[in-house]
Amino acid sequence: MLKCELKKFFSKKTNKAILTALLLGAVIISFLAVDNMSYTDTGEEITTGFSKITAGRRIEAEKNQWKGELTPEKIADAAKSYHELKQSDSEGVPNLESEKTGPPLDILYFAAKIYQTENDVILLADLDRLAETDHGHIYDTYADNLQDVAVEYAKTPEQEKLLTEQFGKIKFPVTYEAYDAWEIMAEDAEMYIMVLVVVIGFLAAGIIDEEFRTHAEKIFFTTKYGRSKAVRNKIIAGMLATTIVYWAGIGILSLISFGLMGVSGFDTPCQIDDPYIMYTITKGQRYLLVVVCGYIASLLSAAVTMLVTAKMHTEKVAVFIPILMYWVSYIVVRLTVVDAAYFVPYILVNMDNAAKYYIFFQIGNVVFRLIPFVMVLYVAVSIILLPFIYRSCSRYDSAKSIKKRSKYLEVK
Repeated sequence: MLKCELKKFFSKKTNKAILTALLLGAVIISFLAVDNMSYTDTGEEITTGFSKITAGRRIEAEKNQWKGELTPEKIADAAKSYHELKQSDSEGVPNLESEKTGPPLDILYFAAKIYQTENDVILLADLDRLAETDHGHIYDTYADNLQDVAVEYAKTPEQEKLLTEQFGKIKFPVTYEAYDAWEIMAEDAEMYIMVLVVVIGFLAAGIIDEEFRTHAEKIFFTTKYGRSKAVRNKIIAGMLATTIVYWAGIGILSLISFGLMGVSGFDTPCQIDDPYIMYTITKGQRYLLVVVCGYIASLLSAAVTMLVTAKMHTEKVAVFIPILMYWVSYIVVRLTVVDAAYFVPYILVNMDNAAKYYIFFQIGNVVFRLIPFVMVLYVAVSIILLPFIYRSCSRYDSAKSIKKRSKYLEVK
């Protein structure tokens, strides 16, 4: 019965067209991600056309000349190299991407941000000052600033303790490896996930809606297993189809993108471009976090649309639910400054930015960070909704008319 439901799902012409479009979208976004890589050769000419496909690998090779621990000495060398390149440039603005001996801007921005905790915008003047700064105690300064940040953003002693513990997990000196592919993919994957969660909601609703749409519900619900096993298999099929569609799309997106751009920088800590982020994860782990949260969002989307369809006996309203959950709630987050707004489902498809927030949820002395809290919350909601879908289908109202007819026949 489950196999039959899955076969119907993947054989439906409308679903085939939608799934084909999703897979093509994954391919297109993969190449757009690769296109975001810009490499300048020694002649200061930007690579174009087919040669741009290899830009990611070239950037990886050049930047990884500085691969390893960012010791105070290496940071000082990077600042010195930048200063020398600037002095040798006629306009005083060196193009580091065309200078193969120059340091990656990633290292320079990391050092500049350590000294600047209040403003995320780094100007050329901030980079200029690096050459005049004694970096021998840069990690002492970093540690002191982390403590100040913990005090500034914590609203309770428990939150301050949590922040201090998280900052204590940062390893000094910070390690560096070219991470451009993971940075680009974290953003592009979220764009693709925003489409996936809406489409998956529509497809899942169609599984429940099929009998209502074809007016075969009276036959379906009067069969031997129509109100039990058949309904359970519809729900399971919806969740399995969601899983297959989501991971197939993300798998193609990741395979093509990382196959062309490389996987360098998986273990580079996120602190490299945001020294004061409270999540001690690497660039690769952040990408995994983005796609896992996208999967949770897809499960939630499928569960909610199936429930609404079961209640209303039509998918026409249900298909708009994911749009409200993820696209409209985005506007709510942008227009309000209330911390509670960050707990809306949209956060699941915006993990790349959510990791930058110092937002907590506290019950008594127990403190939850934003990301773990919403992940657990919406996994639980997705599971809790399943029995309600089953109940809504198994108690379909048309059975009343069938019972009345049966009693009438018995009297006759």
